[in-house]
Amino acid sequence: MMPLRTYSGLGLESLAETLKSAVARRELVVIFGECRVDYEGRAASRLELGERVVIIKQDGAVLVHRPQGYSPVNWQPSTSVIEVAFKPSIGLVVHAVRDKPREYLTVVFTRVDLVAVGDYTDQAEFTMYLEERDVRDILVENPWIIEDGLRLLEVEKPIGDGYVDIYGVDKSSRHVLVELKRITATREAALQLYKYVEDYKRERGETPRGILVAPSFAPTALETLTRLGLEYRYVDLKKLWELYKKKTTRKTTLHEFLKR
Repeated sequence: MMPLRTYSGLGLESLAETLKSAVARRELVVIFGECRVDYEGRAASRLELGERVVIIKQDGAVLVHRPQGYSPVNWQPSTSVIEVAFKPSIGLVVHAVRDKPREYLTVVFTRVDLVAVGDYTDQAEFTMYLEERDVRDILVENPWIIEDGLRLLEVEKPIGDGYVDIYGVDKSSRHVLVELKRITATREAALQLYKYVEDYKRERGETPRGILVAPSFAPTALETLTRLGLEYRYVDLKKLWELYKKKTTRKTTLHEFLKR
């Protein structure tokens, strides 16, 4: 592992060369500064100037973080090409291109306060304690986590050519379709929920509420949910894990008692 190197007080032109070399070596790059961001691909967006943190990971993933919130405001998965250049009267430009699907993310820095560069290694095994089925079962037993007054009617309800995770009715007697994701919910998850809502409307002649539940949401998922009139709920997997442990502990204790 190369030691972490930091750069501050350098001009944008000098930093461009430093960053270009770091990206070419597939190093981890973290940039603190003022930037604007443009995205073009499956949709298009513009994020005006603001002070942010941009991370270029060693696999080519690019994330743009605001000072608040834990989710990136813009992001690009592992990319095909990352170009860094200084353009007079424009600024320091980081341009990330993804092939499939074809997407472009362009970050233009007008000021850079600090850059950190290093070659990091992480081969540790990651264990996810709850499977999606476990998350569903905990929410079925505790529907208040999704919404107060939610009453569940069916689990894995067939709708169209698929199965929605949870089917219920809210305190206003309106039917609710709930789709769950154990990991970050994507645009595709939002579209999947929308299909269930449309299929239900076609089959039943009424429009249900659609709620996507996940521990985090990609920006494109949030944009799609808002555009399609769907809802979303964040769930804390750590809290669900605590509920799951209490549940399994109670079961074990009863089982041991009956064996005596």
